[in-house]
Amino acid sequence: MYAKEQGSSLRDRLAKKQQQAQGENTDNGIKVPKVSVRAQMKNVENNQDLSNATWKREIYRFLDLTKGKNAALYYPVQPIGNQMNLYSMIFKLMGDGNLVAYDWNNCEPLFNDKMKVDFGNVLRRLEIPYQVNGNAFAYDEYSIPSNEALGYYVKEAWYFDQSNSVVGVKTIAICPVLFRQDFLDGLDTDTPGAGLREPQFWINYEDIRPYVARMPIMISDLNNVLNNTIDDYFRLRLYEGEIFKTTNMENKFLSQK
Repeated sequence: MYAKEQGSSLRDRLAKKQQQAQGENTDNGIKVPKVSVRAQMKNVENNQDLSNATWKREIYRFLDLTKGKNAALYYPVQPIGNQMNLYSMIFKLMGDGNLVAYDWNNCEPLFNDKMKVDFGNVLRRLEIPYQVNGNAFAYDEYSIPSNEALGYYVKEAWYFDQSNSVVGVKTIAICPVLFRQDFLDGLDTDTPGAGLREPQFWINYEDIRPYVARMPIMISDLNNVLNNTIDDYFRLRLYEGEIFKTTNMENKFLSQK
């Protein structure tokens, strides 16, 4: 019995140590699918390499989640089991220390250390109480403002690879946009999309792709089989969004040009 208790205690210590190393937060009920080594290797294989591209055009779109097919990224607003919308997944991964976000930087994503966003600052800006447990953050999952995440900025790269004779489109980065209803003054709060548009941060799509490739998504009300993932949604470009900017030397929006 003594040996059994010692063995059990050792297993508990090893499990606790592994949990801390992975940055998992047991206080939050949302469970993001874990990424296996095989999934990581598959993600590397599916990466679209633009180093051999002889032509490339970078464009920026805004996805309004209150319209058309884009609503697939909005629902479910509150997590149902392990199924959640994209913003809840991003929030959870950042809170667990498994995803790095980068500053909005006037709509110009730069993936370097200087532009990294502190998740604690995100929580304070959203006025969400939290505690820090190692590399992870403990907070109330119902405080995640997923109901206000009604838009996304998406940066795409259209390219031509002459060596392989391939014309393709690659998702470079995504930025969730909150429509903050707390700042409304005399406006109709029942209007979908009403509120002050507030870009949050840029996410390198290659960093989140291993996770969204394992998260099912419902893209049709007529077929309720979850046979697509969020990665399929972006890879197949099932969304609809207006172009508001293209990469240019002056870093200006189309409205400014």
